[in-house]
Amino acid sequence: MASKTVTVLTIHGRRQNVKVEANTTILEVLEQVCSKFNFNALEFDLKHHSKIMDLSVMFRFSGLPNNALLEMVPATKVRTEQDIILVLQLEDGTRLNGTFKSSANLLDVLETLCKEKANAESNPVMIYMRREVLWDSLDRTTLKSLGLTGGRAIIRLLQRKPEELKTQAHVSAPLPQREKVDDLVSDSLGKVSSAPSNETNQKEACSDLSPQILAKKPKGEELCPLPGPSNAGTKPKPILTNEDPVREDKAPRPRSIINILGDRDAVLFHQESVEHSSQFDLPDSFFDITVKDVQKMYADLKSKVKELEEQPLMTSDLRKLEEEKRILNSLARYKNTIIRIQFPDRYILQGIFKLHETVADVIAFIITNCEKQLPAIHLYTTPPKIILSPESTLVEAKCVPQAILHVGFEGDVKPDKPLRADLYERLSNATGAAELAAQSRKNAYGSLPSTTSSVMEIDLEEDTGNAAGTERSLNRIPNANFRPSSVQSATSSGVKTPKWFKPVGK
Repeated sequence: MASKTVTVLTIHGRRQNVKVEANTTILEVLEQVCSKFNFNALEFDLKHHSKIMDLSVMFRFSGLPNNALLEMVPATKVRTEQDIILVLQLEDGTRLNGTFKSSANLLDVLETLCKEKANAESNPVMIYMRREVLWDSLDRTTLKSLGLTGGRAIIRLLQRKPEELKTQAHVSAPLPQREKVDDLVSDSLGKVSSAPSNETNQKEACSDLSPQILAKKPKGEELCPLPGPSNAGTKPKPILTNEDPVREDKAPRPRSIINILGDRDAVLFHQESVEHSSQFDLPDSFFDITVKDVQKMYADLKSKVKELEEQPLMTSDLRKLEEEKRILNSLARYKNTIIRIQFPDRYILQGIFKLHETVADVIAFIITNCEKQLPAIHLYTTPPKIILSPESTLVEAKCVPQAILHVGFEGDVKPDKPLRADLYERLSNATGAAELAAQSRKNAYGSLPSTTSSVMEIDLEEDTGNAAGTERSLNRIPNANFRPSSVQSATSSGVKTPKWFKPVGK
């Protein structure tokens, strides 16, 4: 660090420039100015920007810029020489303590606390606040020059030669560059290809390869070609072994069975057909919870809690407004919804409903397909179990664009076969129900490209999340086929709307 300069404004209006080093203390700056003008340094302090400076701190830690202006002011209390409790820490971690005056030098401290190392042969180096004091300067460096005028302090003692102190610790030389395996292999193969007819040369070339290179060669690939004219000048090709995995074709999709039961394009199928339609046969070990699964669940739970804690508070009016926006978007996006009613015997009845129809309409649809002596029923979603109000519409109950509703019976009466007996003879399967639902949406939104038929299929797996049916990306109609809202139709008919007005659905 190059020398810098500070300017001290004395009490009689003089300005004195003082050159300082990185290890110069503020006390030394004050003493230089006081010695020039015959002032007593114990009666004054230095102030920078109306802040009294700590005289014991070094310039490198004081935060003062170059050419800083310091003002000399009278001290509130005359400083006196105090005892310093000094701790000397050796290289092995041993600590030796003693009490000294600020006028004592470091050689006296070393001879008092560790006399056996107070000689030039030991090469003692005492370090305080990154300031290194060698053997030749120990007798000339006092505790006061280090900024120690009282309190406690610790000094480290090392045994180093002056040239060893210039070597930075924990810094190694650059790592040697390793030769690439591919270069070594190509060089060895070049030797082999240059003399393909000589088997002895080929063995010598292969022997040049180190065991590490041979261990890193690809599986099924020979580094040295076999002797013969057919291998001359050609590169070795990888050989497929029996250990390579073989891709198995996916199981064919079950044939669709569709038997329409009355109105609403109703179909009845069993839950087992949903399970059989799955293309993957997962082992039991797949469902075992591992440590990584628990860590991921814990991280998801923490993020969910953080999200709930940081979300802004909403008034009832704002919540009502958000609900109205959701209903309007659903009405502009969909024309009908697919409702699946699951009974306790695991039979599922599927029907197509309009968005403005109520839960009572769904209950009436169930009653028309059930036995006459059926007890009172209600519909609920799970998890969590939420009983739907018969007066609420399907879009208000979040049953758009699809939902799985469960049938509950009033009281303890639960019939084994709640549906009519003739319906069990006309069963469909889950594949047919999905195709029927996709066809109904295709008819509702007009002709769609053939590539979107798989996009419109309803999820065949049993609903394990929100049974009311969240809007999934696979079940959404492409943007080009959305039904235009009334606002958009009014705009297209020539009616001008303000620029600040944003149509619904955009």
